[in-house]
Amino acid sequence: MKKKSFKKISALFIAGILALSCTEPLSVKAKLPVTVSGRYEEDANRSLPGFTYALNSVHKVDGRQGIACENEEFYVSGSTSLSHYDKDWNLVASNSTPFEEFSKDTSVNHIGDIDVYNGEIYAGVEYFMEGKASDIQIAIYDAETLKLKRYYSFAPESGQTECSGITVDADNHSVWMCAWEDGESGRYLYRYNLDTGEYLGKYHLQCPPQWIQGIVYYDGWIYITADDGTADDGEPDHIYRCLVDLNKTSFNVILERTLDDVILQGEIEGISVDRENKRMLVSYNRGSQIVLGMVKGFYDGYTEEIHEIFTYDMARNFRELDYSLDDYWVNKPAKIKKSADVFFVLPTVNMKNFSPDNDDILSKRNATRYYLTYNMEKAIAEYSANVFAPLYRQATLGSCMKDGNLLLCLDEEYLSTLDYFDIAYADIKNAFEYYLENLNDGRGIVLFGYSQGGEMIKRLLSEYGEDKRFTDKYIAAYIIGAPVTESYMAANPYLKAAKGKKDTGVIVSFNAVDARLKYTGEKEISINPLNWKTSSKKADASLNKGYVSYDTYGKVSKKIPNYCGAYIDKKTGKLVVTDIEDQDALYETDTKFFEKGDYHLYELSFFCQNLKKNIATRIKTYNSRLSS
Repeated sequence: MKKKSFKKISALFIAGILALSCTEPLSVKAKLPVTVSGRYEEDANRSLPGFTYALNSVHKVDGRQGIACENEEFYVSGSTSLSHYDKDWNLVASNSTPFEEFSKDTSVNHIGDIDVYNGEIYAGVEYFMEGKASDIQIAIYDAETLKLKRYYSFAPESGQTECSGITVDADNHSVWMCAWEDGESGRYLYRYNLDTGEYLGKYHLQCPPQWIQGIVYYDGWIYITADDGTADDGEPDHIYRCLVDLNKTSFNVILERTLDDVILQGEIEGISVDRENKRMLVSYNRGSQIVLGMVKGFYDGYTEEIHEIFTYDMARNFRELDYSLDDYWVNKPAKIKKSADVFFVLPTVNMKNFSPDNDDILSKRNATRYYLTYNMEKAIAEYSANVFAPLYRQATLGSCMKDGNLLLCLDEEYLSTLDYFDIAYADIKNAFEYYLENLNDGRGIVLFGYSQGGEMIKRLLSEYGEDKRFTDKYIAAYIIGAPVTESYMAANPYLKAAKGKKDTGVIVSFNAVDARLKYTGEKEISINPLNWKTSSKKADASLNKGYVSYDTYGKVSKKIPNYCGAYIDKKTGKLVVTDIEDQDALYETDTKFFEKGDYHLYELSFFCQNLKKNIATRIKTYNSRLSS
């Protein structure tokens, strides 16, 4: 029998997974008549602050305009200067003549808020005097030397008349600019191409903050500082945020934080996020009287203006998701066409977030990854059932790591102690409750979860394994790529493991590995998806109905019948994969996250057709028993 090559398959699969982190969002132009839709006030998660903030530290700096951070290095802009600080806020370098390299026909004298990306500082540069601006530029400086590298003029057709801040949005390959003035120009955010500086359009802020000073893009949102408090009257300034959605022409503005902990008689300026430490950085000036953006004197007790950076620790706000809203479902059938349902829990979808956290699924960028991942896996379930797949605030990849190593499927006890997984499970439980009470309508239920999704299904079974609302309709639970151990089964004695291809009310589980993988963990309970037996007898590749992988549009990208054989290891319970051409190359493949010989990334593709057919078989068996 001819063995099948893995070299190209491996490259295609990994490329497909990593592509989920860099897919460009769709954009549309409005057509008349426009249908108005969307009620932010109906969903607290979309209309209330995303974080709570605790003041961490305050640092005096030599610039009054902007702040930016990359790799725990800090960059500060004055109206006519740039400065670089190390992670301990020691001054490293400064440039007091940032305009000297502009051409003679470009008259500029002012820098606003800044951002830094890939070792380059992005600045909105202009000529500013008495509240009026001209000659607006996008200027890019070298972060190490602080010297000008290149610049682009803004687009006059945008209607932008001033630039108070700028931020890089690498997710959408964009640079965003904002305007300080309290008029038409200040009601929009302006978008430019990150590479070319080409103007891409403007987005209406509803309702617009007054006197915008700075912006920063972070995880799908743009955060805005507004000097909208009157210092003479003891009024605080504010931070706002708006969700970036390029399919819309306007962004809803949410009040994120009232800055009542800064010293009064001052003004807010730039904003940034220290992503490594999850801190918000806010530039604040105090002591000077500002009229039309210009210093006109000092308040009592001050002889100079003091420039400070306030740093705030950020903690996500988690409010219960309302699963009656379609927005919180990756898939919810509009019409019921099949006799049974699959409640489908997606795996970790973002392979680039190495910070311990939970995904912000309101972010269009983050949510898109769920839809694309679902497209790659849905065929297994949609073949025979109505699929209900919830969005959930899953734990990030960084939440699954300890000492630089990925622990998924390797350290069940450690993972169970993490709050990030508790938050993810709370969403899954709420979605399942809503599904049981409102969407199921008496049909048989299959649970399906791969990887982190499998961990969520395990928790569901522990909690609902004796709940008759579920058990009376329970067909099977497919837990792939998450360990179902002997101790898990002992702790949940009402659960049963599958013994064959037709039994119902059972757990179907396996974790695929190479025979050379050294595994010292607890023994797992597995079934072989090729012969549907729990013995260690080897199943030949002729029983493999087909390796299948799908692209992010749900189309078949690779299909190979009789791809591999497999057997269950007596000692570990792992499913050992055999008979792959170039298996040595597969074993040596660097997946960055998993040990050599751990085939976690490929489990659904290896046994795709067998799993798809078996779900159909168990549903048919369940329905037959109901009718007999």
